[in-house]
Amino acid sequence: MRYIVVFAQQEIGYAVGFDDSSDAFDFLFWGYEEYELLPYGIFDMLTGDIVPYTHRGERTANVEEPVIRRIAMDYFKSAMRQTGSGQVKKKIKQ
Repeated sequence: MRYIVVFAQQEIGYAVGFDDSSDAFDFLFWGYEEYELLPYGIFDMLTGDIVPYTHRGERTANVEEPVIRRIAMDYFKSAMRQTGSGQVKKKIKQ
């Protein structure tokens, strides 16, 4: 999971991870077009770059990049806890 898309649905922020950037952009495009999602942007876990989402040349949300980063990192930390990856890190440090 390299790319984390950040969006809102009914004013609640969410995030979903993808391995491929084209899948991430497709998710935001179709989510906006078909499912009334409000795309914020995409956070690249490898580089730390943030790409605010634009639909047909215009930003869909006026959300600052630190907010996108925070939501993405919260999602990542939650995913790590759910998979038990955090426990593996702790055991390695011991």
